[in-house]
Amino acid sequence: MSGRTYGGESATDRLARRRRQLLDAGLELFGTAGYRATTVRQLCREARVSDRYFYEQFDSTEDLLLAVYDECTGRLEQEAFGALGDRGDEVGDLAGRGIDAFLAVVESDPRLARVVWFEVLGVSTRVEATYLARMQAFGHLMLDVLAERDGAAPLAGPTRDLLASAAVGAVSQAVVTWASAGFVPERAIVAEALAAFLAGSATALVAPQP
Repeated sequence: MSGRTYGGESATDRLARRRRQLLDAGLELFGTAGYRATTVRQLCREARVSDRYFYEQFDSTEDLLLAVYDECTGRLEQEAFGALGDRGDEVGDLAGRGIDAFLAVVESDPRLARVVWFEVLGVSTRVEATYLARMQAFGHLMLDVLAERDGAAPLAGPTRDLLASAAVGAVSQAVVTWASAGFVPERAIVAEALAAFLAGSATALVAPQP
C-alpha cells in the first residue's frame, strides 16, 4: 500500500477514517435494519467506501459486528464507571450514579441497545462466546465496585462468578424490558430500582460479623 499523502491525508489516516466510517455504518445498519438483513454492499454504501475497502478492514460482516459490539460495550462501561465519582460513598449512591449513566447511554442511542442485547444473539458460537464473556466481565466489574469497602468478604471463584452472572443478568433483563417498551417508565425510575437491587446484592459481599 502506498504511504503517500493525498489531500493532506496520510495512508494511516485514510485507513483509520475508512474503519471509522465502516464502524459507524455497522452501528447504523445493525442497530436499525438488523445484522441478518445487512449486506457488505449496504454497509459500504452507508459508509461511502468501496467493497475492497471493507475487506481491507474486516474479513466478514461478523467481524464488523464484533467490532461494533466491542465499541458499544466499551462506551457503556466507560460512562457507567466514569460517573461513580467518590468510591467511598454509600453503595446505593454509587450504584445509582453508575446505573443512571449506563441507562442514559442506552436511552440516547437505541441502536446501541439493539446491537448489545439483540443482534449478537444466535449469530455464531464465536459471537455468543464474546457476548457471554463480556457480560460476565461487566458483572465482575460491578462486584469490584460493590466490594470496595470495609468488611467485604473474599469470595471463592465459583461463588463470585455466580454473583457476577446474577448481577449482570438482572441489569441486562431490566434494560431489555425497558428498551422494548420504548424506554418506559422514565429513566430515573429504572435507575432507582436497579440501584436498590445492586445495593441489596452488596450484602452478599460483606463478611458476617462475629
